[in-house]
Amino acid sequence: MCHPINNRLLLGAAGLLGLCVFAIDAFTPLDFAIAVVYVVVILLVALTGWIRATRIAAGASILLTVVAYATSDNTDLDHGQLARFVFSLLAIGTTTLLALRNLADMALRRRTEAALARSEAFLAEAQRLSKTGSIAMSLPANALTWSDEAFRIMGYSRDVTPHISLVLARVHPDDIPDVQRVHATMLAGIESVDVRHRLLLPDGTVKYVHLVARLSASQGGQYEYIGSLVDTTEATETELALHRTMAELEQVARVTTLGQMAASIAHEVTQPMAAIVTCGNSALRWLDRDVPDTVEAIECIDQVIRDASRASDIVHQIRAMTQKSEPKYVDIDVDHLITASLELVRRELQSHHVTAELDLEASSEQVNGDWTQLQQVLVNLMVNAAQAMSQTAGLRRLTLSSRIMPGNTVVLAVSDTGPGVPEKDRGRLFNAFYTTKPDGMGMGLSICRNIVESHGGSISVESSPEGGAKMTIRLPQSMPESELEAA
Repeated sequence: MCHPINNRLLLGAAGLLGLCVFAIDAFTPLDFAIAVVYVVVILLVALTGWIRATRIAAGASILLTVVAYATSDNTDLDHGQLARFVFSLLAIGTTTLLALRNLADMALRRRTEAALARSEAFLAEAQRLSKTGSIAMSLPANALTWSDEAFRIMGYSRDVTPHISLVLARVHPDDIPDVQRVHATMLAGIESVDVRHRLLLPDGTVKYVHLVARLSASQGGQYEYIGSLVDTTEATETELALHRTMAELEQVARVTTLGQMAASIAHEVTQPMAAIVTCGNSALRWLDRDVPDTVEAIECIDQVIRDASRASDIVHQIRAMTQKSEPKYVDIDVDHLITASLELVRRELQSHHVTAELDLEASSEQVNGDWTQLQQVLVNLMVNAAQAMSQTAGLRRLTLSSRIMPGNTVVLAVSDTGPGVPEKDRGRLFNAFYTTKPDGMGMGLSICRNIVESHGGSISVESSPEGGAKMTIRLPQSMPESELEAA
């Protein structure tokens, strides 16, 4: 649409021209179709882009043409003058229709362009808010097309031409092999791409990004990919912070559990230490005889070594559970894990008058995991079971069992003869901050679930047929390397 000042000039010129044409047509004896010039009037008005003004101009032109013809001297029924009159009306009508059609098309185009501009603005704002950039890749030319948000994520200004080399220049050095491997699969025409990696910007800022793309066209070794690049830095950093928090909570839970078992731990450590003193004194007495009995002395010293090793193992396990460290995944003998965990809580069970029974059938089968974390799970479940049975008047029995199930799954179960878990609580028992204990924090079982799930397993609770509760842990069995290679 023209500028308002230009519009006024056009309307003024069109009005002046229309009056001139009318004056010539009505008051001069010219024998040509001067009314045809009204076409110029209509076109001048149409240049303003106003449909209504164009219609008014067309109507006024037709009216003036009719008035001029009616007031002219046509008593002799001049057929030439009539023909010029009809020709002028046809020209004015045709020009009006074409002008109005053109104006309608222009209006539609302006509305379409405005809608497109709004859509682009909405898309740009949505991409900025969601930190998602649009990308297109042409391979093997390695030519790229980025949206404004993609430029921002990559840390480049709009005046650079996107290229794969610019991407590699921003990729974190530790992640370059992964990105190059994905690029190689794209050169081979892979259908879809889903990769997460880091960017290292010139100012030292590290960003976490997620690239998702799909193959949109393929012809003669040429591949076109369309996708999105998402800046996941905030989400990733939040997830890492949550992971650190959960690790700290796990450590707190272990220390809390050990604090509850302080008497048991003291008893377990005191027993071998007392035995060491006793055996040491006995060895001295055997050696202090007139004829030293070295055989008995050696047996006493062997017992000292065994008791010292036992005390050392207990202290080592306690230290491992209190220390804050990253998980160390190794192959763990399932039955050994159960018996070692039971030794830690045996005194706790005795204080609650709980009898422990073992029903182990996993033999020498192994799972791959972190010893301290898995032991924390078993210790926590056993302590919970002992505390649950403390109010039971009848038999207090804790059963620890292990089984090998189809599908390379190891099942560990901790069963008790306590009051059990009500149906209404089972669905929420492993939720954070949900507890059935009056003084509980609701974190112990939630941490147990997180640990088990981080090992690729699951944990559930059910009622035992003979009463009480049964906690079942399912973990993937560790397969020998020969079987892994065969698979």
